[in-house]
Amino acid sequence: MDPTSNIDLILNQNSGGRPIIGCFPLYPPLELFSSMGLYPFVMWNLKSSIGDLTESDKHIQSYACAIARELVQYVLSGSFSNPDGIFFYNACDTLRNTPEILKSPGSASGSDMAMLQMHLPQVNRFQTNADDYLKNEIEELIIATEKAFNVKFDPCRFEQTVLQYSDLREYCQQAETKVAEGALSFESFAEVVMANYLLPPELQIEKLIDLIRQSKSGSFRKSPGVVVSGIMPPPGKVIRAIEASGLRIVSNDIAALKRSYAYNPKPTGDPGTYYTDLYNNRFPCTTLLYKSDQRLDMFLDLVETSEASGVIFCGEKYCEYEYFEFPHLEKRLKEKGVAILNMEFSIDDVDNIGAYITRIEAFAELLNS
Repeated sequence: MDPTSNIDLILNQNSGGRPIIGCFPLYPPLELFSSMGLYPFVMWNLKSSIGDLTESDKHIQSYACAIARELVQYVLSGSFSNPDGIFFYNACDTLRNTPEILKSPGSASGSDMAMLQMHLPQVNRFQTNADDYLKNEIEELIIATEKAFNVKFDPCRFEQTVLQYSDLREYCQQAETKVAEGALSFESFAEVVMANYLLPPELQIEKLIDLIRQSKSGSFRKSPGVVVSGIMPPPGKVIRAIEASGLRIVSNDIAALKRSYAYNPKPTGDPGTYYTDLYNNRFPCTTLLYKSDQRLDMFLDLVETSEASGVIFCGEKYCEYEYFEFPHLEKRLKEKGVAILNMEFSIDDVDNIGAYITRIEAFAELLNS
C-alpha cells in the first residue's frame, strides 16, 4: 500500500493539534516552521490522493511537470482539507507562479489559507554577495509566520530543532551508505524517505533507524554500480527492475533524496546564519541557478568517488531545469567512459513501465559485459 495514500489521515494522526503548513518543494525551511510550533510537510507524492487532474487542468497547462499539476489539483480539489497554510519560494518557473492561481478569486479552496513566501536569491555567490538579502527574507518570513499563526519565534527552540534535523540528515546518509554497500534496497530507502516528508522529524528518525536495522550484514559490492539522478525517485516498479537486473545503486543525485540531506549546516539559534549556510553550501541542484557553476564538477566527483559504471537519469517530463543541463553532463560522462541510460517519466507513466524494464535490462547487460 502506498504510504501516502491517505495524507489527511497521516497529518491528523501526527500533528498533535499544531497548525499544519504544506510546503511547496523543493527545499523549504522546515526547521524554522517546526521550531515555531507548526507542523510542516513537503508536498511531494500527491498522486495517490488526487484521483484526477480536473481542477488542475483548468489552470495549469498539460506541458507543466507532474509535481506542479498534482500540487494544484490537491489544493483546489478539496483534498487539501487539513492544512492551515502554504509556504512557497521561487523554486522553479512553474512552482514560483503557482500561488497566483491558488490565490485567485476562482480558486476559493486555497484563497483563504495563510500563504507564506520567501525569495531565495539566485545569484552566483562568488560574484554578488546576497547573504544580507537572504537574512532579511528569513526575518520577514518569521514575522509573517508569527502574525499568520499567532506564534512566537524562540532562538533556543530553533537551535534544538536544528539539531533534530541534523540527526535526521545523518541517518539518511547512514541509510544511503547501506544502499551503496548492497545491504539495503534502494526501493526501501526511497520509500521511507519520501513517506517521511509527511511526518514530524522525531518519527522520521525512528523510521530511518528501523530501516537501518533491517539492513543485511556485510558488503555486496560485486554487482555494477550506478548513480540515479533526477528530481524525484523513479517509480517503485522501475527501482525494482533496476535492482532485479543486478545493478546496485551506489549513490543518487535525487532532489527529494540526496540533494536534500547531503549537507548539514552548523547548528545555531540564528535562522539568518543557519539558512545562509544551508542555501549557500547545500548539494547543488538544477533548480538552484546560483549553484549551476559548481554542479557539474560535484556531480562528476560523485560518480567517480562512488565508483559507478553508469548513470541512470530519471527525468521529470517538462522540467526544463534538468533538461537544459543534461546534454552537457552526458557529454562529460561519456568522455570519462561512464555509460548513460536516459529515462523520462510523465504524469501517466507510473504503471506503464514495460518499455522501461526492457531498456534497464539492456543497460544492465551492457554494464555486465
